[in-house]
Amino acid sequence: MIIDFRIQGTGEKFFAGGYAAMPPFMERYKSLYDFERLCNLPFENFLGEMEKNGVSMAVLHAEYAYGDIVQLNRTVGEYVRTYPERLLGFAGIDPVASKDPVADLDRYVNEWGMRGLNLQTCVQGWYPNDKRLYPLYSYCQEKRIPVSIHSSANFMTNRKIDYGHPLCLDEIACEFQDLPIVANHGGWPWVTEMVAVAWKHPSVYVELGGISPKYIAKPGSGWEPLLNYGNSVLQDQILFATDSLIPHERVLKEIDLLPLKDRVKEKFLCENAMRLLGISSR
Repeated sequence: MIIDFRIQGTGEKFFAGGYAAMPPFMERYKSLYDFERLCNLPFENFLGEMEKNGVSMAVLHAEYAYGDIVQLNRTVGEYVRTYPERLLGFAGIDPVASKDPVADLDRYVNEWGMRGLNLQTCVQGWYPNDKRLYPLYSYCQEKRIPVSIHSSANFMTNRKIDYGHPLCLDEIACEFQDLPIVANHGGWPWVTEMVAVAWKHPSVYVELGGISPKYIAKPGSGWEPLLNYGNSVLQDQILFATDSLIPHERVLKEIDLLPLKDRVKEKFLCENAMRLLGISSR
């Protein structure tokens, strides 16, 4: 069994207006990733590709960057209801636009069955340890649902790169010790700091969505600390993900390039996600 801990939707229902409607601040992303494919690929086709490559389940995130956040959450919720054996949903919140972010999240959790929260605070130009986000963290801790937070470089030329610094997660984990926190994109280029935060806090998980395993395995890429500690003290805190940015066929072929022990690889691909999400084998 393989669980992709973070995918974003594909096709027109998720990318309203298509490729041409993506805002100027996404231009660098468009040059680095095949967003034209994501915009044009019907989500049902994406699910077919996922199944073809042996991915049993995925966590579909309402990963907000622009557009109608309410509609994005509704679309995620509708797909999760349509494919309950294959998808779990994480809500997205834009804390700048929302008058009451906690009430919005509570509605998504209760009306759409969302199982977690996705925050892309670099979009708002906030650090994830901004105190204005603490009510959301308190809610998630109370409900025992994970918070997935962008924790890496961003490629928005109008946003500072350190909005995703993983040391911000240390402060959050100290304040909310029972809150499961998922660091998106593995903390690169601050991988050593990411390892330190996760080693300190068992509640912090390191997710590697949107990064090619062949680059992670390449010497000098900066990933060496995570590979070393991921094979030992962090083996229960690493999560497989694609973010839909790299096709499953390619990613799963490249997984064998990672110098992970067989038992660690089982945890990475499935078991850690199952435990975090509170699901049993299907």
